[in-house]
Amino acid sequence: MTWRMLALTGLIPCAILIFGLFIIPESPRWLAKIGNQKEFELALRKLRGKDADISEEAAEIKDYIETLEKLPKVNLFDLFQRRYSSSLIVGVGLMVFQQFGGINGICFYTGSIFESSGFPSDIGTIIYAIIQVPITALGAALIDRAGRKPLLLVSGTGLVIGCVLTGVSFYLKVNSITKTA
Repeated sequence: MTWRMLALTGLIPCAILIFGLFIIPESPRWLAKIGNQKEFELALRKLRGKDADISEEAAEIKDYIETLEKLPKVNLFDLFQRRYSSSLIVGVGLMVFQQFGGINGICFYTGSIFESSGFPSDIGTIIYAIIQVPITALGAALIDRAGRKPLLLVSGTGLVIGCVLTGVSFYLKVNSITKTA
């Protein structure tokens, strides 16, 4: 498939979503928050069905909105208070170091890496994607059991080992140190 056909194919879900925007109802919570009581009840009834009893859910939503409005207003500068500094540094640091980890380069060039190693790139890319799905699911399942820190240490170690092995293999290949078949 050419890149133009691939781009045009990617437009199909976008077009469906654009047309879907015209038929989905407004969010009842949003309507309650801005004070449109009549439209709030109509939207909730439309979502739950004509015969559904919405009184309990409507009261719960109104109570939630009132509780939310009683909370102090927060702005972006509150994030930079001293008490949040360590959490902010850790969160931003993890995102930055994830980008510097090198896995994006491996993901983007998976086909080329397999091809240059003598393995069919299409099969290698498919295998890579198939392996990535259960590993991601396993990681998501283990987050609550093992905790984030051990998982970060294990995955970071695996990432370093994988990147080093990939780098060493390319170094050996470029300098003709490996045996060629």
